[in-house]
Amino acid sequence: MKNKTAARIGILTATTCSLSYMAFSPVIASISAAFPETDVSLVQMIMTLPSLLFIVFSPLAGKLMQFVPKKSLAIGSILLYLIGGLFPFFFHANIWQILSGSVIMGCGSGMLMPVLNSIICDCFEDGERGQLMGLNATFVALGALLFSFVSGQLARLGWQYSFLCFLLLIPVLLISIKFLPQGVTASAGSGKQGKFQISPYIAFLFIIGIVYFTMQNAYNTNSSLYISDMGIGNADTASTAVMCNTVGGIIGGICFGFLAAKSKQQIETVALAMSGAGFLLCFFLPSLLPILAGGVMVGFGFAVFNAAGTYLLSKSVKPENNAFTSSVYLALINLGAALSPVAVNGLSAVFGQGTAVRFLITGIVIAACAVVSIIVNSIQKKAM
Repeated sequence: MKNKTAARIGILTATTCSLSYMAFSPVIASISAAFPETDVSLVQMIMTLPSLLFIVFSPLAGKLMQFVPKKSLAIGSILLYLIGGLFPFFFHANIWQILSGSVIMGCGSGMLMPVLNSIICDCFEDGERGQLMGLNATFVALGALLFSFVSGQLARLGWQYSFLCFLLLIPVLLISIKFLPQGVTASAGSGKQGKFQISPYIAFLFIIGIVYFTMQNAYNTNSSLYISDMGIGNADTASTAVMCNTVGGIIGGICFGFLAAKSKQQIETVALAMSGAGFLLCFFLPSLLPILAGGVMVGFGFAVFNAAGTYLLSKSVKPENNAFTSSVYLALINLGAALSPVAVNGLSAVFGQGTAVRFLITGIVIAACAVVSIIVNSIQKKAM
């Protein structure tokens, strides 16, 4: 590819809107107060619907990429983010109108990341690919921070004004139109239609990804409860912990290219070890600084693992099968994240009650995954 700098600008700019629906987070309580007759769980679905719809639209994107230009799909996805994000500003008479905006965003969310990952694989070779996938994770976290912050500031005018933060997607859209590369479709590339590819090692990547995403999401759903239960702090402390987790993710994304070059096939092992150690640190040293440090470690591990999964997958499948196989992988790991509260709480309840037990069990499971990962990837390296 001739102009890789322009391609990087287009890809990383588009990536910033991946978790832009985190902008809903600061106003969930205000929306719940505005609709007191509505069950809180229904209000919380404003946040969870995009992730749930990812499961449906990610495989669909994998199929569409065989016939539709990838740049067109990416631009269409960003437009869905823009329309869905602004929809509740204009229509918020009831909770169903607000949820409609989340549904529209979910359609875009399910398609955008698989398409961008596929474009990276089309346009960049192994070393550059790993570096860019790591930067992708960084810009996902930066975008989530930006939209959450702007949303919180606009909410001072009234919760419905927070949705105006999605106007930030207009320059994202324009930059993506200008710089995002076209990618390769089946008809324009090898002429072969992509299909789902499986092998013992690919199956391992799927299983370890589902287990990891199911377990690691326990930090997002339990950190504030853990801090409260242990008497360590209040909502501000919990907010700081979440911020440290995000900062860890940014650092992990920046370091991914270097780590992938050094650890090669064991890159997921590094991520699993870091995440597991972070959870166990929080459990064994339940005080403020260790919990903040543990949050950084969990976030770092998550960003590295998030990039490593699709990176290792791209090296293990035929180029024409990468788009669809990766989209199925992304759908299944997001399913794991969606089922996390049920799975983690159910497993932890076998050993005891309270959020501390959840941190312990999660740390043990992820550490066990790291041991399995180092064994399987050592075997895979010898077989290559």
